[in-house]
Amino acid sequence: MRPRHFRGAMVVSWFAFFAILSNLCAQDVTAGRHVGFPQDWSERQIVFSRDALARHTDLIYREPRVLNQAMQRWRVPNWGSFQGVDTLPISQKKRGFHRDWEYGLEGRVLKNMFPAKYSFDPGSPPDCANDYVVFGLGVPGVTGGNANLVAFNNLYVNDGGTGTCSGTAPNVLFAYNITTAPGGRIDTSPVLSLDGTQIAFVESVPGSPGFAIFHVLTWHAGDGTAPDDAVAPANITSLTFSPIASDNYSSPWVDYSADIAYVGNNNGVVYQITNVFNGTPTLSGSPWPVTLKLNTQLSSPVLDAGLGLLMVGGATGDLYQINTTTGGFLALPVGVGTSSQLVAPPIVDVTNGTTFVVNPDGNSGTSAVLEEVDTASLDVLATGLIGLGASGGTKLKIYQPAFSNDYYNDPSTGIVSVCGTGAADTTPWQYVFGFSGRTMNTPFSFSQQLLTSTAAQCSGWTEFFNPNVGGSAGTDFFFFGLSRDCTVPGGGTQYGCVAEIIGGTGPMINPATVYSGPSGIVIDNYSPDSQASSIYFTAISEDIAYKFTQNGLN
Repeated sequence: MRPRHFRGAMVVSWFAFFAILSNLCAQDVTAGRHVGFPQDWSERQIVFSRDALARHTDLIYREPRVLNQAMQRWRVPNWGSFQGVDTLPISQKKRGFHRDWEYGLEGRVLKNMFPAKYSFDPGSPPDCANDYVVFGLGVPGVTGGNANLVAFNNLYVNDGGTGTCSGTAPNVLFAYNITTAPGGRIDTSPVLSLDGTQIAFVESVPGSPGFAIFHVLTWHAGDGTAPDDAVAPANITSLTFSPIASDNYSSPWVDYSADIAYVGNNNGVVYQITNVFNGTPTLSGSPWPVTLKLNTQLSSPVLDAGLGLLMVGGATGDLYQINTTTGGFLALPVGVGTSSQLVAPPIVDVTNGTTFVVNPDGNSGTSAVLEEVDTASLDVLATGLIGLGASGGTKLKIYQPAFSNDYYNDPSTGIVSVCGTGAADTTPWQYVFGFSGRTMNTPFSFSQQLLTSTAAQCSGWTEFFNPNVGGSAGTDFFFFGLSRDCTVPGGGTQYGCVAEIIGGTGPMINPATVYSGPSGIVIDNYSPDSQASSIYFTAISEDIAYKFTQNGLN
């Protein structure tokens, strides 16, 4: 019988929705195929809203990034160990130089380059043996040299020995030197297979013209015992996808359901690679590759699987839309001037048909912008001004914004937060925008100066909703970093920091010292054990990997 009231219809819809989630998990188990939870650079580039997703349930099957986030944000009843737990209070104590653990590497994760975290079973307590985090290192490669792909397990420890796992430090799971050509290095973020056994990444080789190699590695525990004791991987496939240019900004995007990767290079060309994790990686023929604009560095691509459209940013300030079937593309100028550049990948709302990009020098030539466009038509829906940016002549980069948990419930109740600059200077400022329906409201609804330094710049923002912190309502964390001049104990101009803002509009709390600020930040669990709900990154100017707790940055 048809429900007589709207509320009744939504209840029926959401029972069906949770049934789909449960059935997906059951299918994986009965098929004997383990599927865990990869968390990498691409996880937060896809956003969606609950009601729209209920109308497009095919996306849950098509896009595991949607399924993973839906499981976290709207917990299935009786979901593993996360039902009926005691919640933790929000910590607002400043910790100075303290952190859970740090581990010396032999190279760095570059700015806006992310590690990748694998959670073996999101429906069970965090796993000390099978959960791991891997860092691809932007260090000039020498064949047989130090490790430039390093992973750790036994993650959930602290320096007091009171963590979930035993001991006070993580274990090196593997340490590989993946360099296959002189100078080859990992300048972009790695991507994990759904079962966690394989890692896809790009080796970028400088030169004139330079070239780029797509690798898929099947790792083995115990290969290499330390970052300075690397081994060459025994099980790796290699494909020179870009013989004409290196790749310093475009991380591969994997379409898991089709086993296809998309990746760009420094010469304005986007490639499609098939059989990524389930065969031998192979370059697609016509209409691929697609040349967008020669001599243009490209951002990481992001796929709207429902529309079959690939969204890519260009260093000349253009947003590109590529039809993955025909190879046809459209271009939208988002900025002007010599500093106009889309270095951060687009963020795509796959249920509401919108795409968001940031540019330090917008089309007005007087302000940095956060712009929202219709994904299918590239019509501009909203342009949010976020300060002077590069329009005053100072070259700088602006990285990706983050959306609140409320946005995933209903965009009209949510916000998006981004770091721009002051209206008349380059000091870092936070700007927050609300929504009317799917469309971003302008001007901003909230702003605050984060530092008074004109030399400090923000990293990208990463949001994570933890239902086990802060009472029954949970806590929506926004994490980001600043490159220098943070006011922390013992700090100076050279000291950057990582910080958090609760709910997206509160004060900056718990800044923790990180030399020159953090790389891209990856976030893992929502366990009630604070040591098992963490963030991971490296310092931009230190060869050190860090783990902090989400709650309090301890």
